[in-house]
Amino acid sequence: MKNWLTQVAATVFAVATLASCEKDETKVTVTPSATPTLTSSSNTVVLTQANSSQNAITYTWTPVQLSLSGTSYTKTPAVTYQLQLSKTADGFGYPAIIDGGSGTTKTVTVGDLNTALTTLGVTAGTATPVYARVAAVAGTDAHTFVSNAVALTATSYTVCLPPAGSNTWSIIGTAGVDWNTDIPLTYNCTTNTFDVTRTMNAGEFKFRANNAWTLNYGSSSNTGGAIVANGSNIAVATAGVKTIKLNLNTMTYSIQ
Repeated sequence: MKNWLTQVAATVFAVATLASCEKDETKVTVTPSATPTLTSSSNTVVLTQANSSQNAITYTWTPVQLSLSGTSYTKTPAVTYQLQLSKTADGFGYPAIIDGGSGTTKTVTVGDLNTALTTLGVTAGTATPVYARVAAVAGTDAHTFVSNAVALTATSYTVCLPPAGSNTWSIIGTAGVDWNTDIPLTYNCTTNTFDVTRTMNAGEFKFRANNAWTLNYGSSSNTGGAIVANGSNIAVATAGVKTIKLNLNTMTYSIQ
């Protein structure tokens, strides 16, 4: 009986050892033959909440090129990218991270960049030097390879929230996109208005609450002034970048 148990134990050990050896033989070392090189569309940005949905900066990088070493493993691992921001060029231990996807470019909105800067503890309203790099993350083992650091001087903002119970306001009409597409307005704590700055078409628009016609405002003036419930469409004569403000305290609007 003792001999039989000994033989079983020896067999189990041999199988386990073989499996271990097979795993060791298929291990792969992933090394970069070329790490990403990062460039940016700008080195200075001033962010405002009114423009939170607009593009702030575009980062572009060369793809990482991987070399694999191993006995039988030939499949290149999938690579995704992260944009990482830090206060110092060599201090990326706890970076703010923006998902870069699997491509080689990322356009970051004002709102997303401001969130990253807030995560870093950047003082709002002050031009502050920060640094960005791209990290290539390869495979399920998360092998990470990073690019050069690119400097950016950024002025962030403090996120401002509308008064409690406020409706969500937007403009709608052909002066924006069409009569089926709402363009959100952002609350401005400095002026206590709902604002948007964007390229407008020659056309018409109205203000409305909560993406519905239950509560909407128009005006008899196309250059700013009093608004009235269910009022006339507001005409924009010429296309171009406009700043539109809705003031519900004075029941007026402005367009510049």
